[in-house]
Amino acid sequence: MKVFNLFPLTIIQDEVIIEEKERQILVKEITTMKEQNDQSGKSSFAWTGDTKGYEFLFSNILFKNLSLKISNSIIKYLKLLEVNTDLLDIFYQRSWATYTSNQESINFHTHSQSNISFAYYLLKPPNSGGIVFKSNELQNEIAKNIFTSSKIEKTLINKANVYNSDKSAFDLKQDSIVIFPSKTPHATSPNQSGFPRISISGDVTIMLKDSKGFEHLMPNFENWTKF
Repeated sequence: MKVFNLFPLTIIQDEVIIEEKERQILVKEITTMKEQNDQSGKSSFAWTGDTKGYEFLFSNILFKNLSLKISNSIIKYLKLLEVNTDLLDIFYQRSWATYTSNQESINFHTHSQSNISFAYYLLKPPNSGGIVFKSNELQNEIAKNIFTSSKIEKTLINKANVYNSDKSAFDLKQDSIVIFPSKTPHATSPNQSGFPRISISGDVTIMLKDSKGFEHLMPNFENWTKF
């Protein structure tokens, strides 16, 4: 028997290695941001810099080296998809840190305003949780809701696997980066390590250098007219 998996969602994992001295500097900077703008009281939701006024992290000179390294991984992702990057201008639209304390997580969401998103694990203790991707369109769903968890509990579905699951979890190591289409629903699993997990996320926008002859991809903002 042959199995053909058609119309894939492609997510890449890469490594972005930095020196420990640099890591400690970046961790300290992010921790300071959190301490300066943190919600009072207990919460099950991680601290995310994009909602606290720190959504342009890569404009901070301390993160310059890291942003350049991440850029290389994003270019590799585009080339894997056979996108001709010579025709594009590529921008970090937003970049921010996420600080996840014990038992905290992030609910499912998308980044609808951008093209590509990423998460880089700056500080990743064991058992501190990972990223989870979800599909809203199950191509193998031969009957409505046949692959839900209740169907597994009732033994209609023997077990979850890559052919019938609507979620996939990645528990990555420190210095790993995961890159994916921004429209992909994603969440984080709870941190159960007792230590903070710090990741750096970002949204990337691509636009044509010259939009002549193209209809759908975003034309370069240099030709836009402000009113």
